[in-house]
Formats: sequence, C-alpha cells, structure tokens
Amino acid sequence: MPLTLADVDRWDASSIRDVASALAKRGASADDVRAGLTKLPLIASWQGSGGDAARASLDKLSAYLAAHGEEMARVSSAARSGADEIDGLKSTLHKIYDDARTEGFSVDPVSGTVTPTNQALVGDPIYAMQQADLEVRVKELIAAANQADASLAHAITTAGEHANPTGAQPSVADALAKPVPEDPKQFHDFWESLTPEQRDALYQRDHLIANHDGMPAVDRDYYNRQSLSSELAQAQAAQARADALKAQHPDWAAGHNLPNPRGAGNYARDRAAYADWKAQYDAAQNGAKYLPDLQAVDKAVRDKPDRKLMLLDTETGRQARAAIAVGDPDTADHVSVTAPGLNTTVHGGISDMAEEAMNARNEAQNQLVLANRGNESVASIAWIGYDPPQIPGWDQLGASAAGAWEVSHDDIAKAGAHDLARFYDGINATHQGPLDLTAVGHSYGSLTTGLALQEPGNHGVDNALFYGSPGIEATTPAQLGLQNGHVFTMETPNDPIQWAYDGPPIAHAAAPFLPPGLNNAAQVLLGGLDASGAGAFGPNPATNPNFTHLATGAVTVPDGRTLGAASGHSDYPRWDSANNQLYTTGYNIAAVIAGTTPVPQK
Repeated sequence: MPLTLADVDRWDASSIRDVASALAKRGASADDVRAGLTKLPLIASWQGSGGDAARASLDKLSAYLAAHGEEMARVSSAARSGADEIDGLKSTLHKIYDDARTEGFSVDPVSGTVTPTNQALVGDPIYAMQQADLEVRVKELIAAANQADASLAHAITTAGEHANPTGAQPSVADALAKPVPEDPKQFHDFWESLTPEQRDALYQRDHLIANHDGMPAVDRDYYNRQSLSSELAQAQAAQARADALKAQHPDWAAGHNLPNPRGAGNYARDRAAYADWKAQYDAAQNGAKYLPDLQAVDKAVRDKPDRKLMLLDTETGRQARAAIAVGDPDTADHVSVTAPGLNTTVHGGISDMAEEAMNARNEAQNQLVLANRGNESVASIAWIGYDPPQIPGWDQLGASAAGAWEVSHDDIAKAGAHDLARFYDGINATHQGPLDLTAVGHSYGSLTTGLALQEPGNHGVDNALFYGSPGIEATTPAQLGLQNGHVFTMETPNDPIQWAYDGPPIAHAAAPFLPPGLNNAAQVLLGGLDASGAGAFGPNPATNPNFTHLATGAVTVPDGRTLGAASGHSDYPRWDSANNQLYTTGYNIAAVIAGTTPVPQK
C-alpha cells in the first residue's frame, strides 16, 4: 500500500543508522576471520590428499566470508543512504506542516488532504493558490517517500547480487554457476535438487525465473507474489510522482501552453523548464505503465490462499502477462488451463477469468460428488500468457487496423501456442500422481490452444474444449494428439464468430452484383484478403463431425437444476446472475474438466 504522511513521520533515521553500523561491524568481523584463516600455519605444511581437501574447504569458507562481508557492507551503505534520505523527507514534511499552519490550513496525516482553517479567506485567489501549492507539495512528498522506500528495499534485497558469484556461499555459488535448464522436466529435476538458499539466490538474480515452466506451483506462487509486491509498490510510487507532476502543470500534461519562441517570457528558460518537467513526467508515466495490470493481479490473489500466482511478467511481451490457478495444479486429479481471445488484457480480464476458474472448479467438484467421486480434486487455471490481439475501437484506426490484421491471421496464436504448450509441459513435470489435463480455448484463444496441442512433443493433455472458435487449424482429434471422444466444442446460435465462416462466401457471392466500379474494388479487396490467408483457420470446430458438440441452450441436468441458455460470444464461462448459477455452457465446461457427463447438443 502507498505510504502516508503519518508513515513518513514515524520513520526513525537513527534506528536505521544503528542497523547500518551493526551490519558494518558484522562485515568487518567476517573480513577479520577470513584474514585469520589465511595465516594458519597448518595450511601450508599439511601435505597429501587430506591437506588438499582441507585447503579446498578453507578456500570455500574464505570465499563465503568475503561475499558475506561484501554483502553486509552493501546493505550497511544502503541503510545509511536511506537514513539520510529519510532525514530529508521528514524535514520537508515538517516544513509543509509549518507552512500549512502559518497560511491557515490543516493537513490530514493519513489522506494527505489539505483543508482550509481560515474560513474568512475561502474564495480568495491567493488563498486558493496557497492550498493548491500545498497539495502539490504533499503529493510530491508522498511520491518521493514511496520511491525512497522501494529503492531501499531493492538495494537491500539485491545487495548480494553484485558480488562475484564465486565469492558467494559455496553451495549458492555452485547453483549460480550451473546453467538453468530450459526443458520443463529437466528444470524441475534441477530445481528439486536446490536448497532454499540456492533457490532464493536464483530468484534474486532473475525474478522471471519464478515463471519457469517446471517449477512447482507453490514456489511459483511464493516468488511471484514477492515480485508482485515489489513491482506494485514501484508502480504506485511512479504514479504518485506522475500525478504530482501533472498537478504542477496540468496544461503541459494536456499538451497546452507549451513554451513558444514568439510568446511572452524567456523562451530558453521556459523551454529548459519544460524539457526537464517532460523528462520526469514521461519517466514517471513509464514507471506506472503496468500499474492497472498489477492492481488487477493483486485484487485477484490478495487474501486468497487457495489461488496460486503461476505467472507474472511485465517484461517479455508488449502487454503484461499473468496466470492464476484456483486450487493446486500439482496435486489435483483434474486440471484445466483456459486461454482467452481478442481484446483480453491482464488489467481487464484476469480478475474475471480467475472468478470463472473458481466457478468451474466448484461446479466440477460438485459434479464429482454427485457421481460418487468426491475424493477427486480439481484445479482450474486462468492463463493470459501471450499477447492476444487488440482492437480498441475504430476511432483508433491505426491500432484497430493492426488488431484486425492480427486477429485474422495466426502469427500471434503461433507465438502464444509455443508458450502454452510449454506451460502444459510444466504442469506435467511438477504434477504428483495421475493427471487428467484439459485444454480450454475461447475465441482467438481456441486457435492458440489448437496450435499449442500441435506443437512438437507430447504435452500430456487428455481433453480439449473449444468454444466461440474461429478455427483451430485441425480437423481430427489425432491432429491434436487426443483420442476420439475427447475433443468438445460449443457455439451459441447467435455467436457472431459464425461470421468468420459465413462472411467470406457471402462477400464473394455478393461482389458480382455490385456496380462495375464497386465490383472491381471488391474483387481486388477480396483477392488480397484471400491471398493474405486472412481467417484461414480451418473449418468450424462446432460443426465438425469428428468432435463432440455440447449444448448451449436451456436444459435440466440430472441433479434437477434447470440451467439457462448462454448467448452471444462471451457468456460461455460466465455466471448467470439472474438465476445465481452457471449457464448450461458453464456446466459443460465443468463436466469436461471433471470427466463427468456433459450435456450433448441436440
């Protein structure tokens, strides 16, 4: 959570300096012990294999002490710098409080709100300007405090990273020196051979290792939650800084009143001031770029111990990526992975997808109980591990045109399929006991899922379910590496995805009846689209006789519930709030995951 003025006021720089001194002494003691080891006369005179072993052991101990001393020195230095910064921040805070009292205002230490206390001056322009100035100073101070806090935490947690790995604790140095296997199964074996200290060291060196397929879910969650906390604090501090800078110059932030060589004032001075402000503002906005995504992930996993953060990545793709498991995919008998489609983002989709995964898991477990298989468990994973195409709106023609091209071609799906297939491999590598794995794909995510199942190798997937699909570039279960009867599809009667199949033939049929000029233009356009491979994802899975088609309309299921009909393109996994239950489609999703009996299409 962002810091408050009260938090800053409570900071005690002297206590941090005491810690810095204690750490410096510990580092110096380690150096003294290391120096003493080199003077032992036994080391030089002891010959033979015993002496060689003793010297090797002492060399490792000496290297560890050197690394330990260096780390203590770095943490001590970071703590001293932090204490100095705290003194400056507290001095600034007290100056704000003093000025507020002098000018007739009070400042709330928790919210930071500046409130007039001299009612006689309310409405006076100068009084209003003083209030605005105090508000900007408060925002800047809070932003600086959050940045200082994040910087100090980063300096402390990474203090040991700058040491030469060969100077680290011997076992840790060994782990850092080894190549990290890419293959999920090999990585899992490698990870299981490490001590907690070695794992921590690898994470500190590269936080993205927490996303490595083949790492157990409990460890992925443990390290990714650490990354989430750190990145969220830094993004919040950056946003606070951006807000403070915007408050300083709202006109500049809106692109107005920029320095003009023909305007009044000193242009060179004004231009320099603007350039400095703009550089700070751009840096702050860039630092806050993924704040909405991080907040969405935090909302989805905070205080929810039954959820595991399997993926958090703000570095690899053009969008943030995340995956959340509901339940434990390493121990559950039945595991599902759902890939979403067009316009899905982490900030806009991960929370809803996690809720849908929870609902699917609950329904699957309910069906298992009714089938006298209540001893079996379920885990459902919401996976946004690729960059789905985005069409933000035709008012943004450049972005929309790019998104339209992407959603009508399979390049994005192919890239996502590679990562999704590795994710399946990782689940298999870490799973304990028998596993029934279901791949679920919606919309463009069904194309990504279909291609993932066609990636080279056996990905351990037992069932596949596609709904609202534009095509999967496969026509038989065997092409997906699956058995007959284990590929399921759903499509609502009014799902507009049908236009992916109906649209081109209708357009081709209508073109000859257009006026000559339009006919020629249409033929050229259609020819270009055909040549580009737009929408060439294969026949509609929902009408393919090789797959099992499931009901989407209202039905009464064996336990007596009457379920509502899903509608359109997005209802499939959603909650039917009118009846406080899943739609028929949600029931079928759960049935495929649990291996019970879904409702067939009639």
